[in-house]
Amino acid sequence: MLLRRATAADAAGIGQLFYDTITEVNAADYSPAQVAAWRGGWQNLAGWQAKIQAQHFLVAEADGALAGFASLVPDGYLDFMFVSVRHQRQGVARLLLHALLAEAAQLGLQLVYTDASRTARPFFAHYGFEVEREQHPVIRGVALLNYRMVRPVFTPEPDTAS
Repeated sequence: MLLRRATAADAAGIGQLFYDTITEVNAADYSPAQVAAWRGGWQNLAGWQAKIQAQHFLVAEADGALAGFASLVPDGYLDFMFVSVRHQRQGVARLLLHALLAEAAQLGLQLVYTDASRTARPFFAHYGFEVEREQHPVIRGVALLNYRMVRPVFTPEPDTAS
């Protein structure tokens, strides 16, 4: 598994992985209307390129294919964490999270936070994030459910060998 900084050239692949993951993974936890609203805008290359430029944006590659991506805003907001349907439960998200937590520590941040989907909530909880509040953002006119979750940067993580 290769982790690297995303570049503008990754934008199309990131958008496609975003679309595919929401369609094939998150659809188990959200209605068809919610899935359609959430994944809308996935082809906005300029938007992805702006996020790549402004954030600590990482991609994970496995055998030359995009396996996942994640990003951290300088204030500690973990904006994206997506893993392709073909790479679920293979440690991709864990590797991305560890890299972003290392970046947060290097920035001197005390806390990281995210807006976790129903699907991602158990993953983040496993790695020490706690639910601060339930949220109902409206995206393209459709209400979704997510959770503001927070984690101190230096909290020891659970033993993943068990």
